[in-house]
Amino acid sequence: MIREQDIHFVFEHGVLRPEGNVDLPEGARGIARIMPSPVELEERKRLALAEIRRIGDSGVLSSGGLKVSREQMHERR
Repeated sequence: MIREQDIHFVFEHGVLRPEGNVDLPEGARGIARIMPSPVELEERKRLALAEIRRIGDSGVLSSGGLKVSREQMHERR
């Protein structure tokens, strides 16, 4: 029986090319579950946060509510 293993690869010219040695017997079959690499996930997070900051800094979004100062927001009654 073949054990489950993570195989890191690069997709080039229509072929999945392993980035290192693969411990499989010749002719072995399996199913590939494609997931983004941790590096790609971090880049997606960075881009999403940059976009959120850009939108916030643009002042485009408005709730239509009253704008209160920090002091008013923390005022105790």
